[in-house]
Amino acid sequence: MSSIFSAAGHRPTHRQVWALATPMILSNISVPLVGLVDTAVVGHLDGAHYLGGVAVGATLITFILWAAGFLRMGTTGFAAQACGANDGNRLRLVLLQALWLALLLALLVWLVHEPLLRLGLHFLDSSEALLEQASIYFNIRLLSLPAALGNFVLIGWFIGAQRARAPLFILLTVNLINIALDVLFVVGLEWGVAGAAWATVVADYAGLALGL
Repeated sequence: MSSIFSAAGHRPTHRQVWALATPMILSNISVPLVGLVDTAVVGHLDGAHYLGGVAVGATLITFILWAAGFLRMGTTGFAAQACGANDGNRLRLVLLQALWLALLLALLVWLVHEPLLRLGLHFLDSSEALLEQASIYFNIRLLSLPAALGNFVLIGWFIGAQRARAPLFILLTVNLINIALDVLFVVGLEWGVAGAAWATVVADYAGLALGL
């Protein structure tokens, strides 16, 4: 019985934990979801190589983004420390430093993207047409890497600062814009695989602009 009252007494704390954990969970889901939407829309094009190219390119990009997941987790920890200490200057400094680190990592990936792409495609026994589409998608999606990593930082920072609603708005913006532009670019304007990639680029930068 005492444990029941104890749990009831901690309900506000449980709600706070879930409020902070939910954006983190959704941000992890959002990374592959963007590529999944691109794949679903491109899947309506004639030719399996379009679908395969987006699937391969999205997988490579997702691998890079998940490898950089420490940006979100690390920023959350440092921001939470600054928030707990009521140090506004330190909180802003955490955000600034993390954004610069995200930009540096994006630049580093860009410098080595060709070897990364060749390595990723080396293990695929696929047609030249599929590999070409995968390269198109991957190279365009790389343009969104600064924004995607910046969104990681912003989501982590907002969670650490206990502003849990802001990450949800960022994630919602990115995914809704990506869906709308996928339909417009791929189906409406018939840009094909490149259109799916550009839709994600625009969506990522829109999310970054909203967060900033």
